[in-house]
Amino acid sequence: MVESVISDGRHDNEQSDHPELFESLLGLSDLLVVALDGDGTIQLFNRGCETLTGYTAGEMVGRSIWSFPLIPDDERPGILRAIANVRAGVSDFRHVNHWVTRNGERRLIHWRNTILRHESGRIDRLFASGIDVTEQQRAIRAHRHQRREMHRLLDAFPALVARLDKNLHIRFANHGYREWFDLDPVAQVGRHVADVIGTKAFEVLEPHFRTALSGEESVYHGTVPYRRGGERFIHGTYVSSHDQAGQVDGLHLLAVDITRERRLHWQLIEQEQRSKTIIDNSLDGIICIDPDGWIISCNPAAERIFGYSSEEMTGKNVSMLMPSQTGERHDDFIRTYLATGRHGVVGNRREVVARHRDGRKLELLIAVAEVVDREHYFVGFLHDISQQKRAEREARRHLAELAHATRVGALGEVAAGLAHELSQPLTAIGANAETCLMRVNAGGASDPVLEPALSQIRDQSRRAGEIIDYLRRFLRKEEVNDREECMPEELVDRVLMLLHHELHSIGVRVRREIDPTLPCRANRVQIEQVLFNLTKNAVDALEGVDGKRELQIRCHMSSGRDAWEMVVADNGPGLRPEYLQRLFHPFFTTKSDGLGQGLSICRSIVERHGGVMEAANRPEGGMVFRFSLPLDGGGHE
Repeated sequence: MVESVISDGRHDNEQSDHPELFESLLGLSDLLVVALDGDGTIQLFNRGCETLTGYTAGEMVGRSIWSFPLIPDDERPGILRAIANVRAGVSDFRHVNHWVTRNGERRLIHWRNTILRHESGRIDRLFASGIDVTEQQRAIRAHRHQRREMHRLLDAFPALVARLDKNLHIRFANHGYREWFDLDPVAQVGRHVADVIGTKAFEVLEPHFRTALSGEESVYHGTVPYRRGGERFIHGTYVSSHDQAGQVDGLHLLAVDITRERRLHWQLIEQEQRSKTIIDNSLDGIICIDPDGWIISCNPAAERIFGYSSEEMTGKNVSMLMPSQTGERHDDFIRTYLATGRHGVVGNRREVVARHRDGRKLELLIAVAEVVDREHYFVGFLHDISQQKRAEREARRHLAELAHATRVGALGEVAAGLAHELSQPLTAIGANAETCLMRVNAGGASDPVLEPALSQIRDQSRRAGEIIDYLRRFLRKEEVNDREECMPEELVDRVLMLLHHELHSIGVRVRREIDPTLPCRANRVQIEQVLFNLTKNAVDALEGVDGKRELQIRCHMSSGRDAWEMVVADNGPGLRPEYLQRLFHPFFTTKSDGLGQGLSICRSIVERHGGVMEAANRPEGGMVFRFSLPLDGGGHE
């Protein structure tokens, strides 16, 4: 067949010497070779065509090219135009069309056509050699599609993306150039990057461009003074690009404008610092807990209130700051609130009792706020009102004490008046009893019943007069410098006389150890007041004692022989150690109806006399009060 084609297609004076060689070459070649006569009948269909289409040469040769579905219908007009061009004298014509294979696959063929003519000029044969460029075209289309998608992706970046060549000319620019600089990115291709961003910006970024061109990655985080768009704070990354041989042929740059984020970052830092300063310097305690009741953070005021450090509280359950009974129910309170939204604390102010590290109770005014954002937590604002509450209680107690003092003062005035009014009847009673007794004795007859009765009336009226006289002197305002010689034994006698009823009503046994020869110089009324208070306190303490009740009063010379010392002791319950430190403080009292002023006044009186007063618990039980005064009545008023 090949020999026939060659023979038909040669010039008359040409003869092929190697037809077998030509047929072999056509069989080995990957080219598609087809020969048609002037009517379009297939004269040659080589092995490459058979492999591509699935049709054999035996099926194709001798039949019209149009009798097979080899050429798609929509492309036949183009093929006919190509043949017409060839017939019009084009000796070498190229065109592209599809072949449809036996299994229906469309393959794109790039053809080169030539013709063989007789000496007469008549067309004898049409030769077409083609190359299957289907995969190549697919690769080209895929590459173009990939480039388009890549450019779309880069244009969508909220950043500046570009590629520069080795001379720093722009080869690609994304839409970021329009957003940043109001420049058409396509129009920037070919321009030097310094002409686009400006000289000052180029001076900042050029070192990073050069580093990328050297093959190393470079990062810039800072301010860039662009010519268009103003100054921006950017995060830029610069990496080298490479050609197919792996040589650096330019660089890629990616710049993100973080001016706004940086401004927000510093605003957030400043806001956090302000908030921290406010919280750290707040006079009220602030504690933050999670929904499980665990402490997240606390401020210094909370540390001062509870006595724990922040490290000791953080990570612990907030119940550690509550009395045991409240702390055990606190987690249930939180769970109930989270489940129902009902709670008596969140959003309201209330007074609560808390617990200090040392175990003492704290009175707090608390307000709780709920915060729900990325996390869920509660913030407690704590105001320590312990001192305020104590002051309120003290004020109420002082008001009651003032009212009591007013009543006592009024009673003192009444007692003074009564003492004055009763002294005359008592004097009359005593005088009449004495007269009656004299008349009985003058009669010369002794009456064993009447005489003792009259003597008792006389003696008791005198004793009542002495008591009233002493009461009047005790209630009378004395001069501050009224110091006089007195005997301690007389002072004790007068006080015991005033408290005679209290002592005998509860069965107190009084033991006295007093040096009768011991002289002293003092303000008699004031020292009697001291003795009266100490003795009265001892009697009150002994009232609650079951069994023997004993009061000891001792007076003796001091070891230095320059002062005398008075001791008042009882076998009562004594005092708690913490009370001893506050015993002489004004307004401190362990009595429900006490003023809290007695012992404070007693110590002041003793100290004005130049003496010392102290108190202690007795080892065998009870209290002992001791004060000493100089023999010469020294001191100051």
